[in-house]
Amino acid sequence: MSSLDLRLNTHLTLAVTSNLQLRVRTQFSYVCADPYAVHVCFTITPAQAVRWTFARELLDQGTEFSVGLGDVKIAPVESSLGQYFSIELESPNGHARLEGPTAPVKSWIAKTYDAVPAGSEPEFLDIDRFFEEPSGR
Repeated sequence: MSSLDLRLNTHLTLAVTSNLQLRVRTQFSYVCADPYAVHVCFTITPAQAVRWTFARELLDQGTEFSVGLGDVKIAPVESSLGQYFSIELESPNGHARLEGPTAPVKSWIAKTYDAVPAGSEPEFLDIDRFFEEPSGR
């Protein structure tokens, strides 16, 4: 098994209100031992970060067409600036919509599929790792 960890550091735009947008430092992470998941950290302030985990396939498909139900929805966004996508997140604590350019995310996702091709995820899955982690992950 590989312990390869792929990261993408970028910025997404959070619509705070209709008149206020906030640029949010965002890190996408992919760990081959957790091959189905993408981990995303949105750093709002140096002391406040929000972390989400969702399916790699959801992020990949969401840059092409609208996907997701419930807590995470991802979709392409029409923009005069080029190809963009949005991530909508919903939790008991609130709702957020972030947008950013598609190209760097698509390039990064392609690298995750180079590392762990679609369909080969079970070969990389580290079941023991999940039993060793504390609950509340």
